[in-house]
Amino acid sequence: MIKSRYFLFATLLLLVGCNNDEVVMEEEASLEEQVDSDSSQKALEEVPIDEPEEVSSEETIDEEEVQPVEEVEVVQEENETQEEEVTSITTEEVNEIVNSYVGIDEAPVNVSFVNGEIKATIELVSDGTFPLEDLAVNRYSQLSDELLYYEGWEVLTITFPGVGSISMNRNEKETNEFGDYFPTLSIEERLNY
Repeated sequence: MIKSRYFLFATLLLLVGCNNDEVVMEEEASLEEQVDSDSSQKALEEVPIDEPEEVSSEETIDEEEVQPVEEVEVVQEENETQEEEVTSITTEEVNEIVNSYVGIDEAPVNVSFVNGEIKATIELVSDGTFPLEDLAVNRYSQLSDELLYYEGWEVLTITFPGVGSISMNRNEKETNEFGDYFPTLSIEERLNY
């Protein structure tokens, strides 16, 4: 009798730990068949079972309705922030941005900004890890990503002496969740040797 109560008590604790209604119901049915009704009734009365709280349908509906509203607000705030960041670029800003993307070992950049066209000449220096062509595509991609935050220019042409030049129109940009960019494959195709 004591062993059956201990077994019933241990089984009930295990079932409560699982917190699975189907398992609890199946195990309770099998335990009732194994132990006589008096001993199982006493064991059940002695062991408190925490039942999961019921959630009303109103609470569930409220949570579902709130989630999309919050997400929409966040997206709207991000769009407003991006729209605020887009400003018309000046010649000084073009010089500053282009020169900030020049590597430490590279010479200062010759930059011009006339009639909506940004032209720059960047001398690339390689340590032999990457081909100069790859460095040119990477440099153009990084620089154009930054410049696309600004309006007031239409064409970006960068010449890399000894490698080639890349020129793209602003209207060739694409947009994703991070902002505007020129696709890397398009940049690679535009590299004229």
